[in-house]
Amino acid sequence: METDISVKVLTTEDPWFSSKVQKAQLEDPDIRPILEKKLNSEDRLSWQEIAPESTATKRYWPFWDSLHLKDGVLYRKWESDDGSSCRWQIILPKAEFKKFCERLMTAQVEGSLES
Repeated sequence: METDISVKVLTTEDPWFSSKVQKAQLEDPDIRPILEKKLNSEDRLSWQEIAPESTATKRYWPFWDSLHLKDGVLYRKWESDDGSSCRWQIILPKAEFKKFCERLMTAQVEGSLES
């Protein structure tokens, strides 16, 4: 018997509001070029525009059509193979990764204690 342990929704009451997440994304040199282009246009960056950017920025480029803005925040849309469901993955700035993991661990521990 398989158990689905995927996280469907993670909610939090701390200051991860859209404007703060967007600000953090804009401060991230790897995310900023993609986010700025998405905020100003739906046109994909040309390879000539993306070529001088970091390796990390270039990794987002092939996924242009899967990258979407929700309340000004950049997300990647993951769809099931049959297209019947999708999940939204926030493009997390490197500087926020440690904080996010700490929040996630706290949520898991609190959830375990409540069980």
